[in-house]
Amino acid sequence: MNLFNKKASGILNPWSFLETEFNYREVSAWKDFVRIDQSFIRLAFFLHFLVYFLALIPEIQNSPNGTIYFGLILSLNLLSLVLSFQRKYLPAVIHGTNFSIIFLVMLILNESFYTFDDLHSLQLYNNYFLLVGFLVLFQMFRLKVKGCFLTATYSIVLHLGFIYFKLKNGPLPGFPLVLFVPDVVYLILSLIGTTIVVIVRRLVRISSELDSEYRFLQHELQIARKVQETLFPEDISIKGFKYEVFRSTPNEIGGDFYDFIQLREGNTGVFLTDIAGHGIASALVASFIKIMVATMPYRLKLHPVRLLEYLDETLLRQFKSHHASAVYIFFDFISKEIHFANGGHPYLMHSQNGNDFREIETTGSILGFGIKRPIAELVSLPIASGERLFLYTDGLIENRNPQGKQLGSEGLIEILNRNKSFTDLKQFKEAVQTELSAFFRDVEFEDDTLFLIIEME
Repeated sequence: MNLFNKKASGILNPWSFLETEFNYREVSAWKDFVRIDQSFIRLAFFLHFLVYFLALIPEIQNSPNGTIYFGLILSLNLLSLVLSFQRKYLPAVIHGTNFSIIFLVMLILNESFYTFDDLHSLQLYNNYFLLVGFLVLFQMFRLKVKGCFLTATYSIVLHLGFIYFKLKNGPLPGFPLVLFVPDVVYLILSLIGTTIVVIVRRLVRISSELDSEYRFLQHELQIARKVQETLFPEDISIKGFKYEVFRSTPNEIGGDFYDFIQLREGNTGVFLTDIAGHGIASALVASFIKIMVATMPYRLKLHPVRLLEYLDETLLRQFKSHHASAVYIFFDFISKEIHFANGGHPYLMHSQNGNDFREIETTGSILGFGIKRPIAELVSLPIASGERLFLYTDGLIENRNPQGKQLGSEGLIEILNRNKSFTDLKQFKEAVQTELSAFFRDVEFEDDTLFLIIEME
């Protein structure tokens, strides 16, 4: 019952019907001329009711056959509306109906107004024929190059025919030039309509080409995303700590990246970087850094500061226009210590023995500029069971909610501390995500965003 009411209201409501009928969001729809013709006929059916406003003119009200002519116009439009639901012979339906309606409108005007005795009255009555020009210009909605011109042609022929028979034995000698004003208007409107059609069709062609290129690029980006996904570490079990990760990118690929580096004697390195910007270029640089970290000399992986300096020098040499922030943590399970260095990255957040999270403030410069040596300070902490480390990229704290407010590092710490009581790491991550969603609401992250939670066993 509700479905029936919904359909009925759509048919009875012209705005709802038109919104459904003329939904041309896909570029391919603008190239389906059969569908456009169907839509044209249905739009013409709604607009043809404007013709009946002619009945408000006193001269037409006195026309002996006006009611019959208006009835024929309504019948023709109803017939064309019915025929619009099939896909054959639509151009013939359109031009046949259009020709007949123009003929009937001119016939009404001819019978009602062409009773003149002087040039002034002739000019006044002749101006009503300019109304047919709207039917000429309306043909441009079909997006057919010859549509307006063809309509203008038979409008001119019909008008000249009525003039000829009316003035053949009329009160005025010859054919005054003022009689040809409607024909000139028809011709001008056909040129305007044809020009608009040519421009629109050209824009549709360009849009179609751009749409094809966009689809191709989207396909390529999806492939690139799958390739980039292989660069991230798999969901593996690492002896010594547990972890949870969250990633989001506004594009198919991005420049935020993390990796686990398996070292000898059970030690592990954790590397996290944020390439400036986002998109394809950042993703390529991130992939390059992944290869650099994997292939650099082993001794550098044991010293966070040296590792960052190596990346800094390589980026400066290879990518002078790109830079990155990064943090590298070396978990030394032999000496029970955590060593890390921060190269211009947001401060690492640390919680020990279930206490509040706090930022570990460090000094360090962005990679890729060669600003200073050493590039960052080395920070060491003893490994304690249950302590948590929270690493993230700046997209998390710099994104704005619907009110335009950034989360900021202070807001992030507040969220972490409100949920620190969750002993299960997965539940802790889900609680943090829930609060982040409540803060940002429906606003998507504008920049690449990543956070990594590590809990020592």
